[in-house]
Amino acid sequence: MRIRRIKIRNFRAHEMSEVEFSDGINLLIGQNGAGKSSILEAIFAALYMGHPSFPRGYLQANTRVGSTGGLGLTLEFEHNGKSYRIVRDSKKSELLEDRETIAEKSSDVARWVERNVYPIQVFTNALYIRQGEIEGIITNREVMEKVLRKVLGIEDYENAERNAADVIRELKRRRDYLRKLIERKAEVEENLREAQGRFSETLRRISELRKRVGELEGAFRKAEEDYSRLKALKSELEGLEKRRAVLEQRIKAEKGRIEDYRAQIEEVKREIGELEEKLARLRELEPLEKEYLKLKSLLSLKDELSKLETAEARLAEKRKALEERAARIDEVSAKIAELEGEEKSLRETYEELKRKNGLYQRALQRKAEAERYLKELERAGVTPESLEKELKAVENAKEELENLRKEVTGIREEIATLKGLKESLTENLSKLEGARVCPLCKRPIEEHDEEEIRAEYDAEITSIEKKLNRLSKKLKKLNEREIELKGVIKRESKLIMLKKTADLLREVEEKLAKYDLEELEKAAEEFEKAKARLIEIKKELRYLREELEELEKAKDELGRIEKKLQEIGRETRRIMERLENEGFGSFEAVEERMKELEPAYREYLSLKDVPVQLERTKKKLSLLERRLDESIEALRKLEGEFRELGAEMEKLSREFSEEAYAEAEKRYMATARELEKARAELKGAEELRDEVMKLLDELKAKRKEIEGAEKELETVEKAMADMTAFKEKVARLKAEEELRGLEEVQKLAGETFSEMTEGKYQGIKLKREKKFGKERIELKVLYAGNEVGLEFLSGGERIALGLAFRLALSLYKVGNLELLILDEPTPFLDEERRKKLVEIISSQLRKIPQVIIVSHDEELKDAADYVIRVLNVGGKSRVEVESIGAY
Repeated sequence: MRIRRIKIRNFRAHEMSEVEFSDGINLLIGQNGAGKSSILEAIFAALYMGHPSFPRGYLQANTRVGSTGGLGLTLEFEHNGKSYRIVRDSKKSELLEDRETIAEKSSDVARWVERNVYPIQVFTNALYIRQGEIEGIITNREVMEKVLRKVLGIEDYENAERNAADVIRELKRRRDYLRKLIERKAEVEENLREAQGRFSETLRRISELRKRVGELEGAFRKAEEDYSRLKALKSELEGLEKRRAVLEQRIKAEKGRIEDYRAQIEEVKREIGELEEKLARLRELEPLEKEYLKLKSLLSLKDELSKLETAEARLAEKRKALEERAARIDEVSAKIAELEGEEKSLRETYEELKRKNGLYQRALQRKAEAERYLKELERAGVTPESLEKELKAVENAKEELENLRKEVTGIREEIATLKGLKESLTENLSKLEGARVCPLCKRPIEEHDEEEIRAEYDAEITSIEKKLNRLSKKLKKLNEREIELKGVIKRESKLIMLKKTADLLREVEEKLAKYDLEELEKAAEEFEKAKARLIEIKKELRYLREELEELEKAKDELGRIEKKLQEIGRETRRIMERLENEGFGSFEAVEERMKELEPAYREYLSLKDVPVQLERTKKKLSLLERRLDESIEALRKLEGEFRELGAEMEKLSREFSEEAYAEAEKRYMATARELEKARAELKGAEELRDEVMKLLDELKAKRKEIEGAEKELETVEKAMADMTAFKEKVARLKAEEELRGLEEVQKLAGETFSEMTEGKYQGIKLKREKKFGKERIELKVLYAGNEVGLEFLSGGERIALGLAFRLALSLYKVGNLELLILDEPTPFLDEERRKKLVEIISSQLRKIPQVIIVSHDEELKDAADYVIRVLNVGGKSRVEVESIGAY
């Protein structure tokens, strides 16, 4: 996976930011609190938001305070040769593969990343190294143990062990339950037989009770009929008696109402006479009331005239101030025209100066790059010319080494041949004593001189030994030369990297040669002056244009004031003309006449409602007369109803007697009690029957459950045995996986650490040790064949070991590592450690296709290929590309 771009909206301090990443070492640099780490968190959130392990409430906690539009993240990356884009905001999530949508829900996007890119535990424990975790992972045993357990997958095995133990416990609980259940089989059978007997007895008792209830229900119906008939007669008589008492009260009340209506009618007739007299006086006062109101309306113009005079004075004062302001319009317009002319003239040279300034900035950037490359070569103690010679020497050494190895092989073969020949001669020589035939020619030994043969053998063996001695010396010299040649060749990778730096230096110097820095520097100074003057002119023009706009508004306002003053004059004249038309020379005369009319006006007001009162009183009289007639008719009807009710009561009294009613009631209650008792007994018997039936069902079900338990017990016991075996196997696999993982991490970290320290240390050792009754992983370093503790290491070596250990974890879990993220790797490091970290980043991290580093340390810029500056301006994060290196 390689990250190409992240777009951020309203995330922490980022209102709207976009960051592009390249291959090589990407450095996000800036002061603490600028928003650098927030970019890494945005990448993490874009990938895994919606994952079960992702923090809840993350959106709300990280959305920028006071923002509008909500949080938004867009991450673009490449993986396995394809391009992907993840879009996240507060409303939706979307994953696109080569512009085609493949997931739309937040959880689906996180699940795809988990399965197809990196699991979240791998990302957070292997690829994303947070602040303080480079060295901390080796110095803090608890942290190292925790990370190793996650990366090596030990927790997964332990979870499987725990789950298996839980299953075994559950199976054991089930087995114990089944055994107890089977033990109750005889008890259940006995209870079932007893319940069946009780059920038969209960059915017989129910049959008897049902027959008894039927007989009692017949007797009860007969008693109920007699009792109900007499009870109805009694109730009817009582009701008629109540109705007669009510009618007597209603007749009495109606008579009183008739007398009351007659008294009210007389009183209303008297009120009507008084109101008719007041109405005549009201007609006499009407002309005076109209004159008073007319004068009152005329007098209201006095306040209006006073307001007009006040407004006229205020507007006259404002007009004077506006006339003074409007006089400055020509002056401001002339100043604006002058500045616009200057701006136009200045802009004719500004663009050319701007272009030259851009060239100057690029030249400075390339000059800085050249200085950086030159410093890198100086630190290595080489020059471009010496590099060529050293690389040529390496090529010659490789060629010589190849020829030397061929020669060594030939010498070793020759030595082996001579040793074989010597062994053969020695063996043949030992066979001469007592031999009958010659070991070489197979002829009879007596045909040869034995001493002569021995002398020949000895001479040949001596010659071979001399050759072997000479060849051994030559082989030793060749081995020594091979070591020398390997030492020369060992520098090849470093020389190639330095050659690449030298090539870059030459390329940058060639580009710099095309620039006239002195001329461009002058142009840059002129550009800054022109830029500053243009900004100043724009500010002045803005202020002057705002002032001109205000002056134009004042001029318009002056015209409106003139019109308003004219309107006030016309309104004043209109008021005075109306006063004269009414026959008054002043408003004081109007007030005098109103005082004369005021008593008559007040009397008119007191009589104004008389016509309405008179009409209302006449309607009241009509209503009282109608109600009197209605009451007389109602009294007549009530007296007729009272007579009819008396006749009906006399008829019912002949059909009813209290003695017959008491006897029927006594017989009805006794029969009801006996029937209720029988029904209660029947209900109890039926409930008992239902209980026994329920018990029978439960016992039958229990018997069936026991029969099933006997079959299930065998299955459960087999499952327990299988699960126990599985748990033991998981424990073995956990131990094997931990051992294999520790060995692999130990090998990867040891090789990297040894390379970082140029062979000073031979590797590391990871092993489990038991101390104070507790097992934990111990980390040792191999030095001169011995295991030493971390306290033996210098500060820079600890950084190297921490980074080597982290790289080993990443490579173990991910395999072909393409991405590594470091967040603030330098806090609390001294100068030695920072320099060592820069060297490690420059040499070792270039093996990884893409590295992203967040830091506030400017020294790391020397190791970076792509530098991105993060600033905090007014509480908002801003991102700027500062330099682009070799990639």
